[in-house]
Amino acid sequence: MAARKAGGAKGTDTDNAADHSASDGPIDRREHILQTAQKLFADKGFRETNLNDVAVQLGFRRQAVYHYFPSKEDILYELIDRAGQAIATSAQPTLDADMPPAEKLAEVVRNHVRQLLTNIDVFRIQFSELFKLSGERADGLRQDMADYVHSIAKVIKAGQKDGSFVDIPPTTQALLILGMCNGTTDWYTGGWSQVSIDEIADFAARIALAGVRGAAGRGRR
Repeated sequence: MAARKAGGAKGTDTDNAADHSASDGPIDRREHILQTAQKLFADKGFRETNLNDVAVQLGFRRQAVYHYFPSKEDILYELIDRAGQAIATSAQPTLDADMPPAEKLAEVVRNHVRQLLTNIDVFRIQFSELFKLSGERADGLRQDMADYVHSIAKVIKAGQKDGSFVDIPPTTQALLILGMCNGTTDWYTGGWSQVSIDEIADFAARIALAGVRGAAGRGRR
């Protein structure tokens, strides 16, 4: 799902049918609910947060939150979908580009890490909760993730075809690389070191390339 524009002021609920004819009011309020819930899920945990907590944090009546999201699971699904789409959409131009597999893989890895670390709360929530969910919506989100993994595996397969990458199952390599990247959300705090997000993204790309190239790629950059 595409990200929505955030903005507007907090306040108590005055929703009625006329609100939906306003230009940005409902969109702003909905966005505030999503962002506030994201922060609460990250700080308190999804299981420990309820919709009343979100309403109190925003200064809304609880009914105002229910108007947009019938349950906290609906908020969770949307947050996870946004997270996945942000990565997939930002990676697509690189995946579609005509460039050598090594360059393509490196840029996809850089993009992945940059996306993770610039919105770390939502990805921590995704990694914690997605595989605990069941049902058709959860299956759809997991399929989106699988499609993204498959797109990276295709890049690796192309590198194997031209002889630049080692002959290890491409999907396994893609999962290992993404596992390394996703692990940055466990330790990155922004103030832990002087290393910037872009530097971490570049280091991850270099490590990924060293792995897929193996012994045959020693000395390459």
